[in-house]
Amino acid sequence: MVPDVPNKVQLGFFSFTEVLDGRHREYNEWHLFDHLPENLRLEGLQWGQRWVATPELIERRLFSRGDLAKSQYVTLYLIADPVSKALDEFQSLGRTLYSQGRFFQARRSHLSGPFTYVKAYASPRIAVDAEAIPYRPNRGLFLTAQDRVEGATEAALDEARQWYEEVHIPDLLGVRGIAGCWWFEAVPDGPNPRGRTIRLYWLDEAPSVFLDDLKARTPAMSMIDLSKAYRTLLVGAYRSIPWDSTFDWFD
Repeated sequence: MVPDVPNKVQLGFFSFTEVLDGRHREYNEWHLFDHLPENLRLEGLQWGQRWVATPELIERRLFSRGDLAKSQYVTLYLIADPVSKALDEFQSLGRTLYSQGRFFQARRSHLSGPFTYVKAYASPRIAVDAEAIPYRPNRGLFLTAQDRVEGATEAALDEARQWYEEVHIPDLLGVRGIAGCWWFEAVPDGPNPRGRTIRLYWLDEAPSVFLDDLKARTPAMSMIDLSKAYRTLLVGAYRSIPWDSTFDWFD
């Protein structure tokens, strides 16, 4: 029997990025071969990956709002103890690399910062624990980003959370390609609004396969009015990025 141990991951650090001036090859090579490896050697940086929303996947987004709609990439670092030290060193390393001319500047982040890990879920077809899902190979992500509605009552938020927990997430875990889900909420007193929520669904099939099956299943899925609890920012899919990619999606 696999021992039941608490998840050592406490935070996810996200960045939703737009690359400027068509410099996608430079950005991808910098991040894969320079920036990501330097960050992952820091104490507390448990894991990291970046995904791309190709033009085809941007076209197939279920929803996008404001500047976040311009984002083409999402990066996630998973952070464990010592959390405060890890965040401080993460930010310090960024400044150091910038001073050395090793920071890609032709980019704009439309949402970034630390989010508290809330809960993990696994598809019934997956043998590994839900908290091990990120460490499996993946072909992409499906994600939702939401803000808490101004003036939302605790009753409205509780109803929405219960629907996600008991109805919507279980429904999505049955869609072809979804291996599991991780739920994050913005840290208190951080750069993101209180209650901002990101839910990641890990894909072990191509995002297009998942989106096709989701479209076929959506009419039968249970839905509720979330407008009294959440304001949706982004709902869409991203594909994983092989190290030997040609990075030519936007050419």
